[in-house]
Amino acid sequence: MKKTLIALLAAGAMMLAACPAAMADEASEPQDLMFVSIVTGGVAWGSAQKGFEDALAELGWTGQYTSPTSPNDTAGVINLLDTAVTNKADGIITVILDSEQAADVLSKAREAGIPTVTCNTYTTPELQDCWIGTDPVNMGVTQAQTVLSYLEDEKYSSFDHVTACYIQTTLETETQNLQYKAFCDTIKEKYPDATLIQEECNSDAAVASDKLAALLKAYPDLNVVVSQDGYGCPGIANYVESEGLADKLIVIGIDDSEEILNYVSGGALDCTIAQDFYTMGYQSVYYIKDIKEGNPPAFDNDSGTIVIGPDGVEEHLALLEERGLL
Repeated sequence: MKKTLIALLAAGAMMLAACPAAMADEASEPQDLMFVSIVTGGVAWGSAQKGFEDALAELGWTGQYTSPTSPNDTAGVINLLDTAVTNKADGIITVILDSEQAADVLSKAREAGIPTVTCNTYTTPELQDCWIGTDPVNMGVTQAQTVLSYLEDEKYSSFDHVTACYIQTTLETETQNLQYKAFCDTIKEKYPDATLIQEECNSDAAVASDKLAALLKAYPDLNVVVSQDGYGCPGIANYVESEGLADKLIVIGIDDSEEILNYVSGGALDCTIAQDFYTMGYQSVYYIKDIKEGNPPAFDNDSGTIVIGPDGVEEHLALLEERGLL
């Protein structure tokens, strides 16, 4: 019996030792990944797709970037994720606007042993392996601190109050709601009587422009505009430029398309705050590789933010060109 027990223990040890090696062998073979996003193309997710495809090419892997026909269609995302699980993708990268709605399909991916990483959104460690994106609290604080710094600038020295609108993607986007809360908390530390308005544009430039026009009518003392959607941001900037409002509003943009950076140079935006979507897409692929090799990354991974004023536009354009994004 003693010899049998020793033999069983030895066999178990050999099996445990072999597991990481087996996972590493699997990861070294070509993998086929699925990136299920909320929109295709544009300043933000177009950059994420480029990062995703660059990482795949480096590793010799294959993959598909896909999104619903309509931007931010959460039901469409769920359907595409279900297809990815059914087709046994080797790894999934996705964007989850409503974690409760996605819980069932993410659970199916976990049960199937499919590594799952989310970009710029997150659920829980029970539903996914990790996430990478802009830390929502840090982003909200950065946006507020940027506004407060402009309020101390000579250009806006006559402003003695804060009436700010915060125009995000949808009011259901959980990470953006966390950003908005952090923004409000930071502003109210210095301006406790500030009026703060939360709006949505559904990633549509025309909708964002119309929302700003309506808000200016409803709040004649509006003096701060913060954009939290890279697709709506050009609509806001275009409205500010066409109506000659550049010196009457502090306008904080988001993301770093050439169009948005040109609005910064031209003064319609005081600055823009870049979220590194290229790194989100690129690093997600390598996180899946790490998971498959038995070296799981931390659950939370902040891709950081970059505040770009007129003086920083040329340097940032050079970075985008280097990444093949121009």
